[in-house]
Amino acid sequence: MIPVVAFVGRSGCGKTTLLTGVVAELARRGYRVAVIKHTPHQDVVTDAPGSDTARCWEAGAVETVLVTPERVARVRRQATEPPLEQVLAAITDVDCILVEGYKQSALPKLEVVRAACDPQPIPGLAGRIAFVTDLPALSATLPCLALDDSRAVADFLIRRFFAEAGA
Repeated sequence: MIPVVAFVGRSGCGKTTLLTGVVAELARRGYRVAVIKHTPHQDVVTDAPGSDTARCWEAGAVETVLVTPERVARVRRQATEPPLEQVLAAITDVDCILVEGYKQSALPKLEVVRAACDPQPIPGLAGRIAFVTDLPALSATLPCLALDDSRAVADFLIRRFFAEAGA
């Protein structure tokens, strides 16, 4: 089983900044990390405007795949949003999957709480395993990791998930 952990929090709280720092830290340590970013927005631009793949997409292609010597980028039209399980099942050959969003999922979650955004945790959030925050003593029962310490968050993930998975 590939460990999967979601980074959740209110809009503008710093989830993406934290996530990119943690990805960089894990990659520096030799872990292969996949990232899934969830957005509720439709009509998100996924290809550079005017690119060949964007032009084919605009023409009505159901799927576009860009293949280069170092990457494959695939975009597919869907009538409805696929279940998270389907997206996860398509990812292989990685040590972990970090997800931004999907706060309603059953995934274990790190909740990002920033004082300047909203100092209150998300009420009733299921699966919360720790806070990543700039607020001192946010919780007496869950670990509180510093918002600006990607290394500590990576250490937490390694101890909690990679040791369990035998990575």
